[in-house]
Amino acid sequence: MQMIQMNRSRKKPCIGDMFILQPILGIFYYGKVIKTDLQSYDSFIRGMFLIFIYDYCSTQKEIVYDLETNNLLIAPQIVNKQPWLKGYFETIGNVEVTSQENNMDLGFWDVLRERYVDINGNPLDVLPRVRSVYGLGSYGIVSKEVYKALKK
Repeated sequence: MQMIQMNRSRKKPCIGDMFILQPILGIFYYGKVIKTDLQSYDSFIRGMFLIFIYDYCSTQKEIVYDLETNNLLIAPQIVNKQPWLKGYFETIGNVEVTSQENNMDLGFWDVLRERYVDINGNPLDVLPRVRSVYGLGSYGIVSKEVYKALKK
């Protein structure tokens, strides 16, 4: 299944940008850009964006100031600008990234090195609480993960 397209944008996402995605017509789920211009040994990750998508939905396109009090709908994702360029993500405002979001116990499974790494690809010594895959996630992957989460 594919998310529903909304307004396309060529504007580069910024830290704190709150965006919506629409997996079901008229139902908006909320996400936030946590980091931009990622630094990594992996050229596919370098320069990309770390996003969180929250388990919070609305029928209105409105800014929500306490998203971090909600659980994540899917694991954190590393994406490029394509979801915004294609209109699958629509930025609706900018809200400061909280210390809770910045300090999340987050790690990524690096398939090539077969270990967990941080967002920059540095090895982690302990198993992180929140885990994802270290790779560039397309809007198709995000869509697949969102639909899978919504079917639970």
